[in-house]
Amino acid sequence: MSVIDSGFTLNTQFDVKGIEERVRRFWLENRIEEKWRRGPEKPLGRFTFLEGPPTTNGFPHVGHIRGRTYKDAVLRYHRLLGLWVWAQGGWDEQGLPVEIEVEKKLGLRSKKDIEKVGYDRFSLECNSLVDYYLERWREVGTRRLGLWLDLEGAYETRRAHYIEHVWAFLKDAWQKGALFEDYRVLPFCPRCETALSDAEVDQGYEDREDPSIFVKFPVEGSQDTYLVIWTTTPWTLVDNEAVAVHPDFDYALVRANINGKNEYLWLAQRLVPQLMERFGVRDYEIVKVVKGRELQGIRYRHIYLDQVPVHREHLERAHYVVTADFVTLEEGTGLVHIAPAHGPEDFEVARKYGLPITNSVEINGVFNELGGVFSGKYWLDVSQMVIKDLRDRGLLLRHETIVHAYPHCWRCGTPLIYRSDRQWFIRVSAFRDRMVEELRKVRIYPEHLRDRFDNWVANARDWTISRSRVWGTPLPIWRCKDDPSKILVIGSIEELRRYADYVPNVPLDMLVHRPWIDMVRIKTQDCSEWVREPFVVDVWMDSGVAWIASVDGLRNREFFNELYPYDWVTEAIDQTRGWFYSLLATSVVWMGRAPYKSILITGHVVDKYGQKMSKSKGNVVWAEDLFNRWGADPVRLYLLAKSAPWDTMSVDPDEVVDYRGVLSILWNVVKFADTYMELDKFNPRIHRLEELLGKGLVEDRWILSRFYTRLRNFLRYMDNFELHMAAREWINLVVEDLSHGYIRLIRRRVWSEESREDKYAAYAVLYHVVKGALIMGSALVPHITEYLWQAFVRKYEDDEVESVHLSRMPQVVEGYIDQDLERVFDTLFSVFSDIAELRNRIRVKLRWPLATAMIKVQDEGLAKGLEGVKNLLAYLANVKNVIITRELGQCDESSFARLQGKDYEVCLSRVVDKELYYEGLAREVVRRIQSMRARANLRVDDRVRVYLYTDNEDIVNAVARFRDYILGEVRGVEIVIKEAPQDALSMDWEIEDARVRIGIERV
Repeated sequence: MSVIDSGFTLNTQFDVKGIEERVRRFWLENRIEEKWRRGPEKPLGRFTFLEGPPTTNGFPHVGHIRGRTYKDAVLRYHRLLGLWVWAQGGWDEQGLPVEIEVEKKLGLRSKKDIEKVGYDRFSLECNSLVDYYLERWREVGTRRLGLWLDLEGAYETRRAHYIEHVWAFLKDAWQKGALFEDYRVLPFCPRCETALSDAEVDQGYEDREDPSIFVKFPVEGSQDTYLVIWTTTPWTLVDNEAVAVHPDFDYALVRANINGKNEYLWLAQRLVPQLMERFGVRDYEIVKVVKGRELQGIRYRHIYLDQVPVHREHLERAHYVVTADFVTLEEGTGLVHIAPAHGPEDFEVARKYGLPITNSVEINGVFNELGGVFSGKYWLDVSQMVIKDLRDRGLLLRHETIVHAYPHCWRCGTPLIYRSDRQWFIRVSAFRDRMVEELRKVRIYPEHLRDRFDNWVANARDWTISRSRVWGTPLPIWRCKDDPSKILVIGSIEELRRYADYVPNVPLDMLVHRPWIDMVRIKTQDCSEWVREPFVVDVWMDSGVAWIASVDGLRNREFFNELYPYDWVTEAIDQTRGWFYSLLATSVVWMGRAPYKSILITGHVVDKYGQKMSKSKGNVVWAEDLFNRWGADPVRLYLLAKSAPWDTMSVDPDEVVDYRGVLSILWNVVKFADTYMELDKFNPRIHRLEELLGKGLVEDRWILSRFYTRLRNFLRYMDNFELHMAAREWINLVVEDLSHGYIRLIRRRVWSEESREDKYAAYAVLYHVVKGALIMGSALVPHITEYLWQAFVRKYEDDEVESVHLSRMPQVVEGYIDQDLERVFDTLFSVFSDIAELRNRIRVKLRWPLATAMIKVQDEGLAKGLEGVKNLLAYLANVKNVIITRELGQCDESSFARLQGKDYEVCLSRVVDKELYYEGLAREVVRRIQSMRARANLRVDDRVRVYLYTDNEDIVNAVARFRDYILGEVRGVEIVIKEAPQDALSMDWEIEDARVRIGIERV
C-alpha cells in the first residue's frame, strides 16, 4: 500500500504540537477546509449556524475557547452526517468594549477627553485596535484551535453594508410605529456617559456596600412632627419631590423620646417596634393610627429648600404625601421618598400627580446648576455630603451600611445612576406576545434553563437603543432644525445619498461612522437643514441583526431565505438577556418570527479555586498560553469532557495532562495496529471484515458490539448537545475498550508468527473500529485524528477520502450489538480489576502466575457467559485455573484472598509453589528483554540471540524450564548462558534481589 503523504508517519515520538503544525500545513496546502465548506457532492440536507461574534477588544481566553470548541465540534459533527454546513465567522467590532480599550491606550478618562482628541482620530484608533485584535483572534482563537469558521467571508459589524441593515431595521420599525422618542428614567454609566438597556444592566450586577439612612422630613406647620423615610441613595434626596405611602397600610404617629426631647414620627405601624429598636429609642408610644390614604396631601418642608433654590420655584406642585401601590413593608419605614428624575416608579408617580421632574445630575454623574450647593460635585461625593449635613442638622435618625446587588456598567465596572433623559426606544412591549409565542417554538438546551429566557422575554420592556458615544452604528435619525417635531429616518446608504446635499469624500466604511456621518448635509423642500441625532446605536443591536446582516440579506435575499431561520446558535448563559434576546427582538419586530430553531446555552468558566477570572486578579487563563503548553487538541478534549456545556467549569490548566494522555493512548493504539498489520501484510480490501468475522474469537464480536453501542450513544449525545457525554463515550472507546481491553486480549494472537485466520479477523475488526473511532473523534480532536487518518487509514486504503473531515460518520449496525456479551465482558474486566487489587493486597505482581481464581456468580446467564470467556480471564489475571461457581466452598484466609464485587465474589489463591515461582522469574526475564528490544529500536519481526549471565540458581533453572516460552515472547533464536559479546547490547538487571546480566544481538 502506498503512503499518500510521506510527511505523516507513525515512526516518531508522540508530539502534539508538532502533529498539529503538520496537520494545519496539510489542510492549507490541500485546501481541505475549503472542500469541507463546499459540502458533500450529494448532501443529505443542510445545517445552518449563526456565529455569536466575539468582541475584538482583547485576546481570547479559556472562556472564549470553551464556547468556540463547542461550536466546532457540533459543526464538524453535522458535516460528518453528510449535511452541507453553513459556518460563517463573525466579529463584533463596535461599541463601548472597543472604546474603553482605546481610552486606556490613549490615556483618556472621560468623554470630554475624547472630544479633545477629536472624534476622527478616536474612530480611526478604534478601527486600528479592531484590526490588531482581529489578527490574534483569527490565529489563536480560530486557526490554532482548529475551528473551521469561514474567516474569509466573516461578517464584520463595522462595515458599511452591515451597518446598513441596522438602518433598514430601524426604518422598518419607524414605519411600524415601533421606533419612538421618549423622556424616561434610565440607567446611565457616568464614566462612559451613556444610557444602557435593561439587558445591559442585568449583566453588570455586583455586590456593593452603600449607605443606609433613615431621614426625617419636617411636616409643615409643626416644629416636632416628621415623615421618616429610608434610602440607600442619599444623593437623590437633592431631587426629592414627594413622599409615597401605601393607601391601604396602617400608619402610626409615634411619640418618641429622642435625646431627651419628644418628637412625633410617622411610620408604618407594623414596623414600629423593630424601627424603634434600630433607632435606639426605648421611650415611645403610638399616639394614633390612620390608613395611608388619610396621609395623602400632608405637606412637608423640603430638607434642601434653602440650599437648592429650584425647589422654591414649584412649592405649590410638590413636597407632599402621595399614595402608590408599589410601597412595601419589606424594608425601610413604609414611607418612600420620591425623586421622579431618578426612579422609574417615581417617574410614573410624578406623571400621575403632575409633580415636577427635577434632574440636577448630568450624564457624567456631576450635579449641574439645579443642584444648588451641590453643583459641580460628583454623585458619590454628594451622598457623603448629604449624610454629614443631615447629621449636623439633626435630621439623620440612623446611619448604617448595606451590602446589596447594585448595577454596574457591564464594561467598565462603574456603578450606574438612574436619571431622566430623552432617548430613542424600540417598542418591544408591542411585540412581546409574539416574541413569547415564537420562543416557544425554539428548542432550548438544556431545557431547565428555558425559564430564564422565557421569563425575561415575557417581561421585556421597551429597548433603549440610543447611546451617547462615538464608535458605533450611527442612529440614522435626522431632526429638522426649523421644526424639531419633523423626523427623517434613513434606511440605506443609497437613500442617504439621495437626500444628501453634501457627503464627505471618505471611504464608505468611514462615512457610516462619527464624525463623518455628522458632516453629511441634508436639505429638503420642507426643511432647510436636517441635523442628525447625536447618538450611536446600542452595540447589542449590531450583533442583534446578524441573522440578516451577516449574509447581506438585503441584497442576497434568496440565499438569506435558504439559511433563515438558522438551525443552531450557542453562547453563554448571560446571552439569554443579551445576544439571544437581541436576535429574537429584532427578528420578530422586522420579520415576525424567531431567527433560530435551537439554542445551546453554555456556562461560564472560573479558575481552579472557583473564583471569577479577571485581569485585575491575574487569574485569567489565556488561550495562547494553553496552546503553547499543551497544544489545541488536549485543551479541546479537556473542555469538552470535563463538564456539561451548561455548567460552570472550573479550569485548572494542570488537568489537561490527563487528556493529553488520552491522545497518547490513541496514538499508541494506532501504532500497535499499524506495526502488526504491516508485518503481516494486512489489506482491508482483501481481508474483509464480513468474511473473516465468522472465523474470529469472542473478543472480536465483543469489541464490535461495544463500538456500535458507543457509536449509538455518541450520536444520541451529539444530537442532544450533551457534548460532555459524547466526549466521554469516545474517550472510553479509545482508552477502556481498545487500549485496556481489546488490544490486551489480542496481543498474543497478533504476536504469533503463524498465519492464522483468527489473526486476520482480529486485524479486520481492529482496523474497522479504529477507523470508526477516528471519524467519531474528528469532531472533537481534529488535528490528531487527521494525522492518524493520513498515516494509518490512507496507508491501507489509498482510495479513501482525502481527509477524515471529508468522510462520513459510520452508521450503527444493530446486528453487531450484543448487550449480553457486553455485560459479560464488563464483568470480565471488573473481575480482572478486582484480582489486580487482591494481588496488591497480597503483594504478588501481575507478572507472577497464581494457581486458581474462583468466581462466585449467582446469575445463571452471567455465569454461563463468564464460563465462555474464562480462558481470557485466566490470561488477563495470569491465573492457571479459573473456576466459575455458584458456591465458593473452601476459601480459607491462609491460602486465599477474598473480595466482594458487584454481581460476584472473587476468591484468589495466594500460594506460589516452585513451578509458579520459576514461571514468574521467566516472565521477569522476558520483561527485561522486551525493554532492551525497545531500547535497541528493533522491529517487531527482528530476531535476537539472548545472552544471560547470573550466579542465581533459581533464575538459571527458570530459564531452562521456560526456554521455549521466553524465546517465543521475545522472538529469540537461542538463549546462551554466558556473558554477551562486546558488540551486543548488554545491561545489568536486578530480579528478585538477584543480579542478572542480559545481552541481546540481532541475528
